[in-house]
Amino acid sequence: MNFFVNKAMGIGNSGVEHAQFYRAKCFDKVQLPYKYVFVELVKNLHEAMSNWKIPDDRVINMWELFVLGEGYLEKGASKKYKFTEEILVDHTNTHRIKEIITSSGLRIVEHLEKSPSKKKENMLVVSTYRIEIFDYKTAKRKVMYEYVDHKHRGRLISNIHLFDFEGRHLFFKTEVQLQRFFFTYLAEKFEGVNNFIIDRGQESESALFAHKPENCTIIEIIHADHLSDRDVKSAPLWNNFYEYLLTHMDMADKVVVATKLQREDLLVDFPNDKDKIAAIPVGGIRDQEEAKEFKKENLSPIQKFITVSRLAAEKHIDIVIKAINEARKEYPGLSLDIYGQGGEDKKLRELIKSLNAEEYVKLQGHSNKIEEVYPEYDAFISGSYSEGFGLTYIEALDAGLPIVTFKARFGAIELIEDGINGFLKDYSRSDEAYSVKELTEGIRQVINSDRNDLSKNTRRSVSEYQDFIIANKWKELINGI
Repeated sequence: MNFFVNKAMGIGNSGVEHAQFYRAKCFDKVQLPYKYVFVELVKNLHEAMSNWKIPDDRVINMWELFVLGEGYLEKGASKKYKFTEEILVDHTNTHRIKEIITSSGLRIVEHLEKSPSKKKENMLVVSTYRIEIFDYKTAKRKVMYEYVDHKHRGRLISNIHLFDFEGRHLFFKTEVQLQRFFFTYLAEKFEGVNNFIIDRGQESESALFAHKPENCTIIEIIHADHLSDRDVKSAPLWNNFYEYLLTHMDMADKVVVATKLQREDLLVDFPNDKDKIAAIPVGGIRDQEEAKEFKKENLSPIQKFITVSRLAAEKHIDIVIKAINEARKEYPGLSLDIYGQGGEDKKLRELIKSLNAEEYVKLQGHSNKIEEVYPEYDAFISGSYSEGFGLTYIEALDAGLPIVTFKARFGAIELIEDGINGFLKDYSRSDEAYSVKELTEGIRQVINSDRNDLSKNTRRSVSEYQDFIIANKWKELINGI
């Protein structure tokens, strides 16, 4: 079995989850078995699965397994319940409990406490200090654990009890120990060779690296730039999310990155791992013989821009908005629609209002059918300084949209040919005004280019990213292990 290991998933996901969804399609195409594995307690997991059309028998959540038992591995949650959530307060108005019934039949009881804020004086914060999980159908308590504050690592799960799990009461001091037991259990229940494909989670890496189950391989996926700094080649500053992997490279059987350029960059530091490091795109386009006929001729001047992204600070959507605002001084017909959701929503709305840009810059929220949205626009724009791949670039190019973005490692500089299917601009992490100026110039360049020529080149430039090509790359890698 092939296990896609991740922390969680939701209605709105990051590129990591979308990479998993796409990989699943590729595995289906070449008939490779797989299961999504999530190790966090996801309260709305099945609502998210329904939203993304993922069947119950494709997902294993660690906590649901411990509550629902072995039969859950193959069939998923056998019965659906109405999701409910309520806060209970005792008669002294001091002890609060949050009680949640999940649609899969877990009754989660969160015990809440008030404690002094570590960030602000004279402020109390409410947080969960203990969780109990019951089988809603039988009312039996199956799991209990606590949260503890670690000096360097923040709040951690600790003192975990599994009650009557296959007739045993089990105790684990840390989450890493619990995950180690969980992965070993999966390896025993699924016969043959099992591949743990780790998309996210240092705890999962720690659990598997030191105690790899028999007949198992570990495949690590790097979804973003693995470096924070390349200035000192002999001692690079690793991206925190990948530091554990990159300091334990000998323990991974395979490492998969999304671009050829990133593979080459990794080999600078790991020159002896050519056979270990593979480049497989995390997204692609429909096979061209299956896709709708693509025709765009005598196109009107570029005016309508689109960007698709999580509304997160590292995506620098504020720079995109400011660049569009500047470009409108010269091209008053320009507009920008922003698709996505995230924590920067309020900040971006305030920026749009401060620029009096509400008429031409709009936040459109999340779309599950973004491929149907792209053809309504003229060009794609991004303000990201770092894109491990750039799935939205692929989608936009396939829809005939030229791209304006920064020269970001690695996706942008691999996917965009300057002046051919878009425009790449310089940026500065310390001088936002410079980045805005450069992106504004990119907008000017794409507007003044021959749109028909650009559009003809866009789809041609992503022909090697067709589904069947990427699916066969995965088949070759899995079968070659």
